[in-house]
Amino acid sequence: MKCYQCGHKMSDSARFCEKCGADIYQAHVTNDSKQHEVHKVVAMLAYVGILFFLPLVVNPKSETGAFHANQGLVLLIFSLAGQVVFKFMEIFLWFLWPLTTLLQGMYGLVMLLLMMIGMMHAYRGREKTITDNWRYTYVVMR
Repeated sequence: MKCYQCGHKMSDSARFCEKCGADIYQAHVTNDSKQHEVHKVVAMLAYVGILFFLPLVVNPKSETGAFHANQGLVLLIFSLAGQVVFKFMEIFLWFLWPLTTLLQGMYGLVMLLLMMIGMMHAYRGREKTITDNWRYTYVVMR
């Protein structure tokens, strides 16, 4: 193993560098926390529409990344399905356009709220499903 500061070769069991005295354990902890922060941001980006696949590309072995990618995909499917339904409502129920426009706006706000809640859970490292978020949204909107 080499020292991260001076490059001196040392034994694998060493805790400090014999040449410069750098703490090897602290370097590993710092690198792990930086990687964890990157994976948090990538998991948060999974909730932004088409970027749901990003955690699977960045860290394919991460179960947490796969979970948030799946949740982002579910959210994307629900929002696209809602948009299709509302587009058909606009076409076939054109005489109710004020009501359909209002419903479409409310649906968009709920999808935005679910996206933000999912991003918050990804940032905190929690794995909560969309159905858990629906219950949370219902409590918030009450």
